[in-house]
Order: sequence, then C-alpha cells, then structure tokens
Amino acid sequence: MSFIITAEHLTAIAGKSTPLMPSLAEWMNKSCPLYEIDTAHEYSHFLAQACHETDRFKTLREYASGKEYEGRADLGNTYPGDGVKFKGRGIFQTTGRTNYQQLGIKKGDGNLFINSPDLLEQPEYAVWSACEYWKTRGLNDVANHPDTDILKKKYRGNIISVSPVEFISITINGGYNGIDERKKYYSIAKNVLK
Repeated sequence: MSFIITAEHLTAIAGKSTPLMPSLAEWMNKSCPLYEIDTAHEYSHFLAQACHETDRFKTLREYASGKEYEGRADLGNTYPGDGVKFKGRGIFQTTGRTNYQQLGIKKGDGNLFINSPDLLEQPEYAVWSACEYWKTRGLNDVANHPDTDILKKKYRGNIISVSPVEFISITINGGYNGIDERKKYYSIAKNVLK
C-alpha cells in the first residue's frame, strides 16, 4: 500500500499553501509509486528536495533567466539561446538541452521537450521528470539508509563523507546550494509524514 500525499502535507512542509499543491499532490500519487517512491521515509527525502527547488511549491520554473547556462557543453547547451530555453523546470529543475532531450526519449519523442520546454512546467511532467531523475540516480537506495549512516560520494574528484540527506541534496543540486534549507525541509517532512 502506497503512502498517499495530500496538499495538506505539502502545506505543512512548506509552511504555507500555494495554488500548485493540489495538482502536485495528485501527480505525486499517480507517478511516484510507479518509481517505487512510496514510503513515508522516501517521500520525506523527495519532498524536501522538491520543496527547496520549487521555492516551497510556488513555481515549476527557475526564476533566473537561464543566461548563466549559455554555452554550457556539459548541459548540451551548444546552440545560441539554449541556456534560456532550457533553464530549470519541473520540481527538481531539469536544466539543459541534453536533459530535456533525454526526458523526451523516455516519452518516445526526443524532441518533445526540446520543441515544447514549457511542458515541464505542467504538474504531470514536473513530477514525472523528478521521478525519472530520482530513479536513474538510485536515490531510493540512499533515502532508505538511516539518517545516522555516513555514505561516500564522489564530488568534484574527491571522495567525501556525507549523510543520506546531504548525498541526495548534492546529487540533485550538483553542489551545496540550499543545503541547510533542504535539511530543514527533510526534518519537517519526517514529522509531517509519520
């Protein structure tokens, strides 16, 4: 039996209600169990990251213009305008031409999100894209470690020792941006989803 996420859960984690919450909760309940994200503990990690990345479930599009991603070959942004066109979208802020294309391939059309990047701002695709990211990075395995475990992660060429929430945060963000807030939301989510 899957754990059911409600808009009230999201409100309690974020500290206030937003118009996106009912549809996000609906799509989490439809999509997350298909990716075996279905226990309170797994959802606590997943929602902590989503809460931070969406500015407390307020937006499914990065506030910045995306210009800072222009010319970033590591993101596949090789054409003029790619940085802005493929800026962060979805609940985990999918960024870059390559990542948009990979998601399209998963849906059977490599150009789906290349031609219509705004689709990732719809709750259905916003949640689905995060589930894909979570699964391909093996984050359920990390989420199911006790909080006291110390895990090893390769980060910028070094092996570092991190907690499960730090491991997941670095994997999703690519660094330590917002780490304290992510930890705070994780702590709140664990209490909310008991």
